[in-house]
Amino acid sequence: MRVLLFLLALISSLQAELDLKPLESWIAKQKTLRSLDTDFVQERKLPSLKKPVSTPGRLRMARPGKLRWELGNPVKTLAVSDGTTMTLLDVAKRRGKTIAAGSPDAKQFTLLSDDSFSDLASFQQTFELVESRVVSGIYQLTVRPKDKAMRKQVSWMFLDIDTRTHELRALDLQMADQSRIRTVFSNAKVNAKIDPAVFAADTAGFQMK
Repeated sequence: MRVLLFLLALISSLQAELDLKPLESWIAKQKTLRSLDTDFVQERKLPSLKKPVSTPGRLRMARPGKLRWELGNPVKTLAVSDGTTMTLLDVAKRRGKTIAAGSPDAKQFTLLSDDSFSDLASFQQTFELVESRVVSGIYQLTVRPKDKAMRKQVSWMFLDIDTRTHELRALDLQMADQSRIRTVFSNAKVNAKIDPAVFAADTAGFQMK
């Protein structure tokens, strides 16, 4: 019991010392974000692998809720959301499935495009803020999803935010299966015009569930 009380006190102490100003500045910038087109490199760490696997990709999103996430060059995995339905495609195997855009399985792709980032109150309703620090001008924030269904997919989330430009540099997800997915963004184009056809999934030739 004493150990449990000590841990609870430690967590409360960490939460009390959180610096929220960089987070507030970043969220404030999200209010003017209507679309995003950015390259990224995804590093996936698996318990069964000694070395992480790095793969390039591209993310395009338009608010509210539209998203196209491509992994691989050429593309091997594709996730497309029209705001209501998300289509997940394994391009190599020509297989795919559709799920609700608001489902826990879809959240790992749509986190940056939903209402959780509209203001600080919404962010705090969605995530438990655990720890923050600034390293070489990068604000590093550790959070945990409050929704139990979402937590079955994503146990922890780590954000790297540039304190100078208030831009997200990296998003790190600790998955429930103990794998870890770190996505580092680059060459971001904010509020550029994106063809609406990008957010329509072409499933011709795919075996769909």
